[in-house]
Amino acid sequence: MQWLNNGNTSKSEAQMNEFVHKVMLSPDFKQEHLTGFDAHRENLRLDNALDESSLRAQFTENAIDILVPSGAIGVPSKIFSVPGLLHRKLTTVISDAFNSPLSHLYHFSPFKLYHCSPVTKKEERIFGEIYTSDAFLNEHEEVQRHSPLPPDDPECKREKIVAALMFSSDATHLTNFGNTKAWPIYLMLGNLTKYIRAQPNSGAMHHLAYIPSLPDSFQDFASKFNCKWRTQKQHILCHCRRELMQEVWKTILDDDFIYACTYGIVIQCIDGIERRVYPRIFTYSADYPEKALLACIRENGLFPCHRCLIPKTAISRLGFADDIAFRIEHARTFLADRVARARNFIYKSAKPINGTDVESELRQTSSVATMNAFVARLGKKFDPSKMLVVDLLHEFELGVWKQLFTHLIRLLYAAGKGSDELVTELNARSAHMQPAPHSHCSYSSYLCRYRQISTFGSGTIRKFSQNSSEMKKLAARDFEDLLQASIQIH
Repeated sequence: MQWLNNGNTSKSEAQMNEFVHKVMLSPDFKQEHLTGFDAHRENLRLDNALDESSLRAQFTENAIDILVPSGAIGVPSKIFSVPGLLHRKLTTVISDAFNSPLSHLYHFSPFKLYHCSPVTKKEERIFGEIYTSDAFLNEHEEVQRHSPLPPDDPECKREKIVAALMFSSDATHLTNFGNTKAWPIYLMLGNLTKYIRAQPNSGAMHHLAYIPSLPDSFQDFASKFNCKWRTQKQHILCHCRRELMQEVWKTILDDDFIYACTYGIVIQCIDGIERRVYPRIFTYSADYPEKALLACIRENGLFPCHRCLIPKTAISRLGFADDIAFRIEHARTFLADRVARARNFIYKSAKPINGTDVESELRQTSSVATMNAFVARLGKKFDPSKMLVVDLLHEFELGVWKQLFTHLIRLLYAAGKGSDELVTELNARSAHMQPAPHSHCSYSSYLCRYRQISTFGSGTIRKFSQNSSEMKKLAARDFEDLLQASIQIH
């Protein structure tokens, strides 16, 4: 059964060889074990065993309640329950992580890392890990000096350490046809080096939750309940989707987690020593639409950045000195008071979600009338904008580089006579790389072709099997490969 369910839907000669050598020629293989064998029955037994596994049992399914405005004065809002939130208890995931096979590699105490130049003899600080950052150093110092001990253990002498939480989420389409999708949330610990976290099979990433979507029945409910549904359908849907995301995180950031953030939780680590662990949220990695949801701002609004209040008209100044100074001076903060007033307009005064009263409170910062779950649970001192880090995969590989590559293709097609030959040449070669100075290599050896580039490393650069200019069904890794193969080598 293990060979049957090894993930390969089509069996090759190599798979057949594996079956013969690892199954039929196995020392513990006995022919009488196959008497009365039924594949369907064995698959059912395997499914039942998976259902009873410890990981599956840790997931709890809950319904999320969101408040839907009525749109009419005197008619109270109604609660709509969204089913299907699968999640694990956050404190349990943290405890399991500190007893995982990788936990002996965790860094409990942060430090500063320096490099001394062998030429100039000058020291330069290196920033490359969470546990060597100023943020971790400051949190560690804060925990050691000011974090209180629980009332039931005021004389605790255990070592205090910080658990650097790193969240990530991304909605995933599961089928080529249809609307089936999953929206997982993952957790990693910054106490572990990024070189291990980046390994796909390291086990450093922990499943935390699966975010549900608004069901189709919601529109049936809202169309009958909200009297302004016909004119405000899209605004109501957007508002309720934002409410759903924040309510999901309010459920995940439960009372036990808040208690752990305040007083710490005692965990017996893999070395047998008990430590008091204080969880701290450091980063959250997501694409821009999810960042807008998490930061409670409007996607592509007048002030589209989740970290500052740079207007959309000034984005072209990106990289200039005055732009950097403006972003630092006008950092974004969550305006809880304005959001509360806007929500009163919507839920108590029955004002339109995009009405003048609501816009007067929120438009000048591109905020939305949704209370941020992280601020509501962790306090106003927590800044949700700072935890949302740069996402190279979506913002650069699928963003800047994809747009640049598309623009280059358009330029080649616009070249006029011979444009088709130019595009064909681009598909064939990535760059004319000149020989390095004092090099005896011929020019032809520096001619790199996309389709002639062999696979490099274990998944680092994959084989280019199609014309690159067509960009058919390319993933982020494919655009990364195109970029790496286009870099000139001297």
